[in-house]
Amino acid sequence: MGTDSYDNLLIRVENDLIDLGMTPVILDTMPLKENSGLDGVAYLKGDKAYIFIDKTLSVFDKARTLVEEFHHAISDIGNHLDYNSNLAHNDEITAREDVIRYMTSEATIIKIAHEYENQAFEAWMLCEYLGYPLDFAQETVDLYRKSGLLN
Repeated sequence: MGTDSYDNLLIRVENDLIDLGMTPVILDTMPLKENSGLDGVAYLKGDKAYIFIDKTLSVFDKARTLVEEFHHAISDIGNHLDYNSNLAHNDEITAREDVIRYMTSEATIIKIAHEYENQAFEAWMLCEYLGYPLDFAQETVDLYRKSGLLN
């Protein structure tokens, strides 16, 4: 994933927050991981949606973290620092699926499938076409297979 793709995703998240009546405050230049061990944090205060992303992450990991924290912010699902609770675990799974769908739409999957129409859809195609790491590409393929979009 290139910087342009990240910048476009950042603009999309900001616009989506504005469309929801929130004022986005997104900072991706903080030493968050060094101070807290976290890649990202999101919280709401009034009409402001704060999203903080660790500055040391790769471009792809910043993008993934941005979208995950965006979904946490818009769902207002509470305290994600309590990873021991079942609710937080389920919220993290849902957030991960939301990240995949937000970053890779069904239309994008179909477009890529047409590029390789004589082959079974595989994770490497997302790596090649979108610059995804293999593990994220495989999660994406698995999610869309489970949903029935891919055979």
